[in-house]
Amino acid sequence: MPRVIFADERDESLIPPGVIMAIALQQAGYKIKPFVVGIDEHLTALLYVLFGEPATVLDSRLLENVHRLKQLFVTAAREDRLNILFASLGSCSEEKIKVNPVLASVAEQLKCPIIPVFFSSGSSATTARRVLEFARQLPNSVSNLINAVAFSSVLNPREYQLLEISVGRDLPWTALGYIPGFIFKQKPDFLSIVGQLSGNRSLLSLKTAAARLIAMERQIEWEVVVAHARGAAQLNVEMLEFDMSYRSDKRKVGVVHHPALTLGGDNNEKLLVALGYDVISLPYDEITNYSDLDFIYVPHGIGYVFMKDLVENRSLVKAFSSVLVKGKLLIEGGSSPIFGESFFLSNGDQIRGLSFFPFKGYYAESSGPCHKVNIEHISSEKRTGKSLSGYWPTWVKLEVKGFNCMPTWTVKQEGSQAPIEDGWVYGNASAFAVKPEFWSNPEIMLKMFS
Repeated sequence: MPRVIFADERDESLIPPGVIMAIALQQAGYKIKPFVVGIDEHLTALLYVLFGEPATVLDSRLLENVHRLKQLFVTAAREDRLNILFASLGSCSEEKIKVNPVLASVAEQLKCPIIPVFFSSGSSATTARRVLEFARQLPNSVSNLINAVAFSSVLNPREYQLLEISVGRDLPWTALGYIPGFIFKQKPDFLSIVGQLSGNRSLLSLKTAAARLIAMERQIEWEVVVAHARGAAQLNVEMLEFDMSYRSDKRKVGVVHHPALTLGGDNNEKLLVALGYDVISLPYDEITNYSDLDFIYVPHGIGYVFMKDLVENRSLVKAFSSVLVKGKLLIEGGSSPIFGESFFLSNGDQIRGLSFFPFKGYYAESSGPCHKVNIEHISSEKRTGKSLSGYWPTWVKLEVKGFNCMPTWTVKQEGSQAPIEDGWVYGNASAFAVKPEFWSNPEIMLKMFS
């Protein structure tokens, strides 16, 4: 399975270097399957717009079961593409660096080659010491996955030569070249990404810059980059069995697709495929009769952006209503507020919702932090195995006080004391304010779609 991790130092205002490298490879004719290491909703949405398919999120904090993480990767990866995993290198300052622990654990578990990309706009000596400090922090099992390194924003070819000499003297890593500073572009505004503005100037200029990079002869050793991906060690994955006794004969699941609904990746959609469901894409811009669906799944995203297009697709709204007669509707994360009686935007404006649930929803600025949570089932029975992991996008809130709506789960954030109620059920519809990672306990998805 061809795979490689682009792990880079990042300026949060700029497009990550690894993304620019991947776009350049795409411009050169390589097909890319994107993955995101860790929770990064902005990057996950951007990758969808750039590469035309949802990214898969790999986070060892959400999937502590190594076999589940491997199984997710193998299910989502493509043999005929370059499977590129985008990761942050860690937190950096001058000569100091703290390695991203999720990067290290995912790379080790997937035996995935890593190409670190270090920022070097200043002294080559300072950068070289930071590279060496990074290497010293790595366990041997991860260090052995690195055979090459790249750089970004190097001042001039002379500084790069000094870097190349220094790294080659201290480490057995090949220097692959560098991305000049003028190639970098500002990261597009979050809402412009999910608002289907894929033709905006910022993205067009980004693709133009990537094409310019690929045209610069021997600026980066692209053949070596591709060889690292194709030379990845064989990944032996024990495909774990699922308890299919929970699965009903109803198996047609419609998954709603929209750029605003890509923030959490396609993990749960890939799980539905692995569980044997017949997954049917429900594009927001196609008018079709969806009357024969058994279930509908609405992924996590910025619901109010999706709703602008949804109101023009009456057949899709009708499908939400009709599926409740014979099946179930599952909504998660930031998509949930629009399915209530009303919802509030961050500027205080109140908008009428779709009224599938008797609650109110609230949106804050959609660039807030996301926290890992543990999701426990509410039950009078002392049964085990009724929990899963997920994360809470803090910019989403559901207010159910005073409404006839039943919670079925409690959510507890890591480090907090009091759990909160979630997993609201009203008839055959279920809504989460959090983003569940069903790969952490696949049987729960089987039970919900039964």
